[in-house]
Amino acid sequence: MTALDDFIAAVNAVDARLEALRPRILEHGDAPLPEGTWRVRDALSHLAARSNGVARILQRVEALDAQDAAGGPDATDAPSAPPAPRNIDEINAAQVEERTDRSVEALLDEIREGHQDAIAAARGLDDALLQRQVPLGFRPGDASVGDLLVMGGPRHDGGHLDQIEAALG
Repeated sequence: MTALDDFIAAVNAVDARLEALRPRILEHGDAPLPEGTWRVRDALSHLAARSNGVARILQRVEALDAQDAAGGPDATDAPSAPPAPRNIDEINAAQVEERTDRSVEALLDEIREGHQDAIAAARGLDDALLQRQVPLGFRPGDASVGDLLVMGGPRHDGGHLDQIEAALG
């Protein structure tokens, strides 16, 4: 199985799980998650915002390529460092806030559509890129682009689906 096949299978598994949970989610979209302050719909808003992470991973690769072209991180002609990202709590809160006007059903649809867009985008990546090793950034070590797609997409989604399922009882 290729990295692309792994990614597609993992995304499809998340979609199948969401579809199985859909009736209960629609009935209990305002149920609080077992931990934290989010409700089911807030977790769905977060998943919808992240439903197509292919572009985010490709931006990381492009930034690394630009850094390499400039002579590495210590080169004097390297582009200035981007501003520090907002902290994860601010990012997550913004994702939820941006979707407060959407129904739970619309959020589920956005997730499914984003996943289909992610699969389509990933199909356009060649195997050499999917196998390319890049720094994890948030901890020491490297991972392939294909592995990053799975980690930041369906594996991440699965953790939130565990929380949603626990909230649904």
